[in-house]
Amino acid sequence: MRRLFIAVFLAAVCAAAVTAPAGAIVGGNVDGRAHPYVGALIARTGRPFCSGVLVANRRPGTVFLTSAHCLGHGGEGKHVRVTFGATVSSGPTYVGTYHVMPGYVPATLANDIAVVVFNTRPRIAAVKLDDGDTWLGRGAAVTTVGYGTPHIGVRTSATEVVTGSGSSWLYLKAGSGNSCDADSGGPDLVRPDADDSAAPEVVALTDQGSCSRDQDYRVTSAAVRNFLNNP
Repeated sequence: MRRLFIAVFLAAVCAAAVTAPAGAIVGGNVDGRAHPYVGALIARTGRPFCSGVLVANRRPGTVFLTSAHCLGHGGEGKHVRVTFGATVSSGPTYVGTYHVMPGYVPATLANDIAVVVFNTRPRIAAVKLDDGDTWLGRGAAVTTVGYGTPHIGVRTSATEVVTGSGSSWLYLKAGSGNSCDADSGGPDLVRPDADDSAAPEVVALTDQGSCSRDQDYRVTSAAVRNFLNNP
């Protein structure tokens, strides 16, 4: 089952209150305050429909990285709301403008990247994109974080295991859990150089899969970094 929303549904999210899609991280643990920089895109009902992560760029702490397919091309320039609480009802909410990465192709998910540029800088420490040097061979572990059912609106995290990678995609299977529907745009995090004391960095975003295996979009390319710095 792909973690994608049909165009009609996406337009409804932009225009009106909607019912949140089914699915979320399968297994894993309630995240609490472990990853405060991970937030949820929320509909007018206050329910999450995608996840994402606050990342450092040339304007520190002002850009929220997520998936283009969350709102598609129809979301370009729209004002959206993002919350960063351990639950969507407990954290601060910020308003920003949604921008889709040039070259995004819905049919192939090429450049499946979007950002929300906030009007007001969140008082939350942002994380960095991995520079591509972290080892991500078969058997490496990442941490995935997102919101959704069965605990809708609760931030949840789990480990996933790398089964392969390419220039644009990271392939994963379930570890302690696995991302699923409504987790789109949430980060895959690693500790650089396997240093447990280092701050985690983002290597990919939850994109598509079967809720037991993932194909996630890598964010370590120069093209993604350039878009992040010049949305």
